[in-house]
Amino acid sequence: MNLITRRRMLFTNNLLITKHFSRKNSSLSTKDAEDTIDTINTEDTKDKKNTKEKIPSTLYSLSARLNLNFANQNLLLQAVTHKNFHENDLLTNEGLQVLGNHALGLYVAEYLHLKYPLLPLPCIQQAITAYCGHLTLTVIGQEVGLQYVVRWNNFTDEELFLQGKEIPKKNKSVGKSREPVQRITQGTAISHALKAIVGALYIDKGPQSARQFIHDHILSRDVNMQDVIEIREPKRELSALMKRLKRPSPISRLKSETGRLSYAPAFVVGVYSGTEQLGEGFGSSVKMAEFRAGKNALLQYYLKEARDFTLPSIIDSHEKQATYIPTKVGDTPPRL
Repeated sequence: MNLITRRRMLFTNNLLITKHFSRKNSSLSTKDAEDTIDTINTEDTKDKKNTKEKIPSTLYSLSARLNLNFANQNLLLQAVTHKNFHENDLLTNEGLQVLGNHALGLYVAEYLHLKYPLLPLPCIQQAITAYCGHLTLTVIGQEVGLQYVVRWNNFTDEELFLQGKEIPKKNKSVGKSREPVQRITQGTAISHALKAIVGALYIDKGPQSARQFIHDHILSRDVNMQDVIEIREPKRELSALMKRLKRPSPISRLKSETGRLSYAPAFVVGVYSGTEQLGEGFGSSVKMAEFRAGKNALLQYYLKEARDFTLPSIIDSHEKQATYIPTKVGDTPPRL
């Protein structure tokens, strides 16, 4: 092998070695770059998860006014965020609202059922609506200042699109299209937020705190219970009630009158079962006075309040359960 051939072989080997190491270094640099990008993305994701939303001062004021004392203030922020608030995929109060709605129904129904044990079922349902219905919760929420902290959007899909905001897409896991966004009023958002606060209390502090909140802010309000009782035929209903109670049939008696032949007569009628007067009414005619007397008798019976009753929901220990005496509840049928 001559000198020229050796030089050619040496040059070829050097060239192959150079190409090999250049490719290896290139692959290593690419791999390092990919690892660096993954690390940065992971850290950004962690930062986003660990970043908490800033709690506004108005929310702290609301918490102090209502004496909420949440261990996690972000739960209160979630409670005042309506499900149509489309910003940064925030947690909404939809689940808390459902829980709070059931807690409201439970504790309000329990209280009314024991306080008015003779009240018919339809009247109890009307009373529950009067205490914790949509309009009532809206008024309560406005009184405590929920309108200044609740987060909601009064936009439809078309308005969101025109404003350049992203519209939530359909749920791919379910495969069903999302229902169009309906316009939500401020009253609805406030009502939902108040229910969600009850649900958040139930989760964060327990059922006793939720029950205390309902008694302090919902059941402490005055509701005219006579307005929830609709009586169209008092005479017939009173006769059916006396028959169920195995008492003498009611009889109407004219107690007094004045100006029968004048322009403005007045009559007072009493309704009796045996010798016991059940009710009394007055009117410009005997028929009107008799109607009011029968209604007055039914209202006095239905709205008879139980005193010093014990709520079953406060029985939270075996000692209390051993000494608990259930309150006697009447059996007034839904319709007489």
